[in-house]
Amino acid sequence: MPIRITGLNSGLDTEAIISALVSSYNYKTNKYKKAQTKLSWKQDAWKTLNTKIYSLYSSVGNLRLSSAYNLKSTTVSDTTKATVTASNTAPSGTQTLNVISVAQAGYLTGGQLDSSVSTGTTLAELGYTGGDGKINLTMGDGTTTSITVTQGTTVAGFLASLKDAGVSANYDETNHRFFISSKSTGKDNDFTLTGGDADGISALTKLGLNVQSKATDATYTSYTQYYDADGNKLNQNITDAIAAYKAAQEDYKTKSAQNANLTASYGYASAYSAMMDALKSSGLSDADQKKLQTLLGMTASQRVDSLMDANGNVYTKSDTDSLGNAIYSYKDENGDTTYIRRMVTYEDGSNNVYTKNDDGTYTDGDGHVWTATGGKDTDGNATYSYTADDGTVNTATIKENTNYYEVTAESRGTGYYKYTDGKGVTYTQNDNNTLAGSDGNTYKISSGNLVQIDSDGNEVADGKTVALSACTQSEIQKMVYHQKAAATDIGRAADALTDLKEANKDTLTDDFVNKMTSNVEKVNAFENAEDTLDSADSASRASIAAAVKNAYATNGSAGVTTLTNTYASQITANKTAMEADQDVIDKNAVLSKLAAMDETSAEYATAFADFVSRVQSAYEIQNGSNITYNSDAKKIDGTDSEILLNGIKYTSSLNTYTINGLSITALQATGAGDTNAISITTSTDTQGIYDKVKDFLTQYNALINEITSLYNADSAKGYEPLTDDEKDALSDSEVEKWEQKIKDSLLRRDESLEKVMNAMTSSMSKGYEVNGKTYYLSNFGIKTLGYFNAPENQEYAYHIDGDEDDTATSGNADKLMAMITSDPDTVISFMQQLTSGLYDAVGEKMKSSTLSSSYKVYNDKEMASEYSDYTDLIKKWEEKLQDKEDYYYNKFSAMETALSKLNSQTSSLSSLFGN
Repeated sequence: MPIRITGLNSGLDTEAIISALVSSYNYKTNKYKKAQTKLSWKQDAWKTLNTKIYSLYSSVGNLRLSSAYNLKSTTVSDTTKATVTASNTAPSGTQTLNVISVAQAGYLTGGQLDSSVSTGTTLAELGYTGGDGKINLTMGDGTTTSITVTQGTTVAGFLASLKDAGVSANYDETNHRFFISSKSTGKDNDFTLTGGDADGISALTKLGLNVQSKATDATYTSYTQYYDADGNKLNQNITDAIAAYKAAQEDYKTKSAQNANLTASYGYASAYSAMMDALKSSGLSDADQKKLQTLLGMTASQRVDSLMDANGNVYTKSDTDSLGNAIYSYKDENGDTTYIRRMVTYEDGSNNVYTKNDDGTYTDGDGHVWTATGGKDTDGNATYSYTADDGTVNTATIKENTNYYEVTAESRGTGYYKYTDGKGVTYTQNDNNTLAGSDGNTYKISSGNLVQIDSDGNEVADGKTVALSACTQSEIQKMVYHQKAAATDIGRAADALTDLKEANKDTLTDDFVNKMTSNVEKVNAFENAEDTLDSADSASRASIAAAVKNAYATNGSAGVTTLTNTYASQITANKTAMEADQDVIDKNAVLSKLAAMDETSAEYATAFADFVSRVQSAYEIQNGSNITYNSDAKKIDGTDSEILLNGIKYTSSLNTYTINGLSITALQATGAGDTNAISITTSTDTQGIYDKVKDFLTQYNALINEITSLYNADSAKGYEPLTDDEKDALSDSEVEKWEQKIKDSLLRRDESLEKVMNAMTSSMSKGYEVNGKTYYLSNFGIKTLGYFNAPENQEYAYHIDGDEDDTATSGNADKLMAMITSDPDTVISFMQQLTSGLYDAVGEKMKSSTLSSSYKVYNDKEMASEYSDYTDLIKKWEEKLQDKEDYYYNKFSAMETALSKLNSQTSSLSSLFGN
């Protein structure tokens, strides 16, 4: 703003005069600023409240499901032996548990060494006189790591090698012993330290780690089982064992996959039979049965995004044409593809065509932007308007029209190319003369090379360069679509389902559709699941599905049952074969690395020769007479845990089990037999269900009380946001109180707030039928205190009779807990229906519209538009104010200039006459 010095000649307070002259403009500007500030506060108030409403909406969404109430509690007769928790899938009742053994890690405590030994001590200082010795660390799963030691190997170096091999290791300089342990519990995580040769045995002895144990002996035996004094036979023994190991692995994998499919087939067969029985009894034509099965096998979003023709074929969106129209495609069993173009136009009653904008407005052919009025015509269609330059308001009803056309597809070159180098990296041309590399870099073509460039297009110093001659080149293709005739009898799959249900509403009830959907989903899940078996295998999912369908076609559900009854013997036979396979795998576990290698590789030949050497060394060690064990060393073998639950054995490398909804932690062995068994008692968690209801009501009450308070807030009539000048005249606390008064009243008697409040209170007061009887919250001892007894703005809050935390009702009989204890199903069914009703009611208020966004209960779009309008108005009136001020300042400046000239002339005349 320019600095103005006024009134020097006139003596007038020009600023005050001009301020008074433009006060009406200033008033308008401040008026709109205050209105915008108030609107901003209201937006903030709604955002805060909407977050709380959405939180309740989300919580209530979970409470609609039976799983939310399927809570279980469990007790154990002896918690020193085991701890148990129950999930909602655990069966109620008492079960027996025996802890046969607990899992433990493998521990090796070395023999005591001389007090002078430290981590820096070498093997030579310990008395080792050998050369390069081999010490093998073998894990429980057969994996072996060979550690080479020399006279110069230090204690610290040996510890590092042990840790690298996968165990925990430490040397205690106070007790002068090695302490080595497996990192996890269980047999497969156990370890043994054995000599790979005579020097390795000697080194172990000097380290105090040559300990004899069952696991150590078993490790030597795992190698010596292949021994033969004849080298050729020894090699053949190993080769034959590798072949047996591989065959057992493959057979185990196959049998395991077969059993997985056969076990899953029971649920599949049951669902298929139920699905086909329901379709047969529905009275639908074969074509409609096919449609229904297909439609119910799709998700809601898939149905919305797909098309279906009269034959029940589903077209999915595959492309977008050059005009932005969606292209859908369907491939038949012969591999032939049919294409459909979806064209959407927007027209009014006079056939004027509009373009829809991203913000929900429409633009007509003349460029006029039409916005929603919030109103609707007699048919319920939204109306839109635009204001002409002369102030005339034009309105129209704009409808969306969707048409489908058959199209053919043709692949054409784009003139852009993709290059692929020898390493498989691709470089795709963009329309800005750069290329996008699949390695994440950007390139350009320069002097016959692909050259890496930065974001500014400059070549990267020492960047990547690839010769074009070293790349394969292919032109990038695009699909071009040629429109044919209009497609008939085709539309959204979602609409096809709606039409099918409407045409057969007496048959396709909600209950029928829900059960049918569940069975279709199970059938599709089985048939579409990934299968590792060849489809020709009789136990592949494809073969099982074909067999089930054939059995049903031949003899209905009875035929399917007869078929699945034959699977039990096959599963048992497979289990027996798998046990034999596992024995072979376990027996030859030390061959696992060799078995996984390429037999034709040089690495395999080296590894094979090394294994032969280990076999020979193990034989020599095991049959030698000069081995000195460290008698004061001790090895505790790692073991799995074992429990019996209801007499069935389970094993684990850990002490934790998850079985049929129970989470069991074994702590201490109980011993076998019924007399040593402990009991696990599982029952419905009545307190948990009670807490679920109470927590829901607590959240609901907090929200409805706040909504009621906001709706009934005191009026702030006469209070408006303060200007900066008005704030300067008040203290900070006075300004805060003034603004808080306004903010507290922003949602007073708000129409959107009233609708939400009515939706919530109406849903909570409704009755819901359970087993032919209508229940209300009051039937469970849950009710409001009434308008006259409730504290202010808490008349809609619900209280539970007998709730010890509620002073208003704690003295009443606890009907809710009594009902949960005696008839939990009724309570759960009622709460599911109640929360479903509340969820739907609140969800209805959160739907997107021309005035509000999704999951918003207030008109956020309208408010944002109003805020933008105020910004424009404020700018407009600030410009008017500035123009008017400039106008008056110019006038007064001219007056001051004239007065200055007049004063100068008068002074000259006075001087003249005086002389």
